[in-house]
Amino acid sequence: MADKLMAARGASPVGIHWPRNFVKRTDSLRTCFNRAYDRQRALCEDATLIKRWFKLVEETKTELGVCDEDVYNFDEAGFMMGKIITQLVITGAERRGRPKSV
Repeated sequence: MADKLMAARGASPVGIHWPRNFVKRTDSLRTCFNRAYDRQRALCEDATLIKRWFKLVEETKTELGVCDEDVYNFDEAGFMMGKIITQLVITGAERRGRPKSV
């Protein structure tokens, strides 16, 4: 996706280390490893709050014109692309703890 954005601007493709460099120059971001989240615990989450969250996401996508292809696996702790396994993820610098994956 980053290469497509750069190509649209007539710029050269991003380098192999662009995510790391982006995080380094963006004070509001940091990297950390995600952690597994117990499935039973996840099932007990408040369904009303979850529905409200996804409604807000859909409204925001519509308002800003974000395509489904541009939305990745994310939650309030950050975002993860690919399979949900222990991996390095990008999250907000003010967040404490590690992002969870179910």
